[in-house]
Amino acid sequence: MSEPRWILIALLAVLLLSSTRLCWQQWRGPARTRVVFASLLLLQAAMTTLLYLTLVPPMQHAAGGQLTVLTAAADQVRWPAEPGETLIALPEAPNATDADRAPDLATALRQHPGSTSLRLIGDGLPARDRDTALPDDVRVASPAPPQGWIALQPPPVTAPGAVFTVTARAQGVPDARAELLDPAGGVVDRATPGEDGNVQLGGVARVPGQSTFRLRLLDGGQHVVDTLPVPVDTAAATAPRLLILAGAPGPELKYLRRWATDAGLRVQAQANAGGGVSLGDAPIALTAATLAQTDVVVLDERSLAGLSAAQRSALQQAIRGGLGVLVRTSGPLGDGARQVLRSWGLSVTGGNQAAPLSLTADADAALLQARRGPQRPASDTTAYIEDADTASHQAALPVLEQLGLKATDAIALLHDDKGAAVGGYRPLGRGRVALLPVTDSYRLVLAGRDDRHAELWSGVLASVARPLPAADAPRIGIHTPWTSERMALCQLEATAQVRAPDGALIPLRLDPASGTERCAGYWPNQPGWHQLQQGEGRIAFYVFDPATALPLHRQQLRDATSQHLATGAAAASAGVVETPSARWPWLLAFVLAAGLLWWLERRRVPAPAQ
Repeated sequence: MSEPRWILIALLAVLLLSSTRLCWQQWRGPARTRVVFASLLLLQAAMTTLLYLTLVPPMQHAAGGQLTVLTAAADQVRWPAEPGETLIALPEAPNATDADRAPDLATALRQHPGSTSLRLIGDGLPARDRDTALPDDVRVASPAPPQGWIALQPPPVTAPGAVFTVTARAQGVPDARAELLDPAGGVVDRATPGEDGNVQLGGVARVPGQSTFRLRLLDGGQHVVDTLPVPVDTAAATAPRLLILAGAPGPELKYLRRWATDAGLRVQAQANAGGGVSLGDAPIALTAATLAQTDVVVLDERSLAGLSAAQRSALQQAIRGGLGVLVRTSGPLGDGARQVLRSWGLSVTGGNQAAPLSLTADADAALLQARRGPQRPASDTTAYIEDADTASHQAALPVLEQLGLKATDAIALLHDDKGAAVGGYRPLGRGRVALLPVTDSYRLVLAGRDDRHAELWSGVLASVARPLPAADAPRIGIHTPWTSERMALCQLEATAQVRAPDGALIPLRLDPASGTERCAGYWPNQPGWHQLQQGEGRIAFYVFDPATALPLHRQQLRDATSQHLATGAAAASAGVVETPSARWPWLLAFVLAAGLLWWLERRRVPAPAQ
């Protein structure tokens, strides 16, 4: 039963009781005149009716009109006033003397029912108002596009020593130049945005922890136009397990094993020296149990061709289960090895002719040194040792050798200095199988460029290695977190809480409507690194401040508003709607009737004549 009906039933019950009381008094007490008695009954009925109309006023027809809403940056738009419009200013809008303030868009629409059209002035609706149902006719008057960084893709969680990539997009800055600065303020990379404004810059994550790089945009006169914080979360992951099998010892195997050991990988290497002699670690059998404990298997063309049918079958099954297999070529790839790769789903075309391979060029010396960071001090260093070390790390990259082998329909492992793909990998079940036709990457180490040798093999193995098991880990919202804006945190436990940058702990309350997603809303009020804590787990996420990333925030407002309008999230709005009428006339009439009833109740009845 609806609420107005319950109110009517309660008031009628009170009227019945009061009328019964009057009738009892009229029968047992001093009799009132018939006029007074009838007036009291009528006034009680009138009071009941007026009180009901005060609590539940009758509906009336209200004609709709246009609602003009001022949002952020509305002062940068010249918009002509239209007759009959109602001007509303949201909290983000600049001060306007002729506008009524509203805490949010939903409140403004409730206060002005029947609005047939809505005009948004400024950058658009914040996250608070993007769930509000809008009228059918919505127009947007936006200011000029913001100048600066309008898109940013921070790197994912990075391992210590790994190279990360930052992708961004600039707008409205001619002859722009982008620079990536490390936390100490040193420039680690520099690039020129393309015609579409997109740019990619790279840096090196060093020690575990959270750090904040900066992305700087310069104009043609080398003046700073915009600066963005770039959060970098560096976490030490479990060391991958690497198995290297070679048909013969050689420098490529030697330096690959040395790099893997120095990088902290759990390495087991074997090389066939002929005559049944094996060099390196103890022999290991390629069984299902052994391969299940391995993340990457690196073969050369000889060890691949020498696999038995049982070993090939075990490797194929292990690849489907998640194992990564990389075939590196130190010589021509025979038909037997190609057939094995084809049976694993990687078709190889091209001949075994050798061709020069030039890797992408280095940045200038200053950027290269900033990316490497401080040099490790030697135990007994001398001036000659320091000069030799500096000269070797600034040496030009040698020209390597690659075979003319191409992996069909594969994802590139490397790119040369002209952007051509070198090698490739393809998924097979949950794992990956790859081919790297580079024969002499060890020459990078001999030329003093062990940093580029490490970068090459780190990227290759990261593309092929067994993926980490999917965990039911907490999930941060996909949008950029901003201060004072709601963000969603999902896959939470009941004890989840967030540690703010100032150390305060904020408990999270799960939303029952989220069901199995187990989500909670979080409103950060401080920029910087926040930590989501539940049990022993810790997940760090960075919250941006709109004041320090204004172009990015403005562009996201505009894009999100356009997407909200394009999804058709508008509510049908008629030109004439029914709305409750004013309550005060009914309340005034109720007070007058109550006063008159009180006067009649207290009025003395004249005594009868003796």
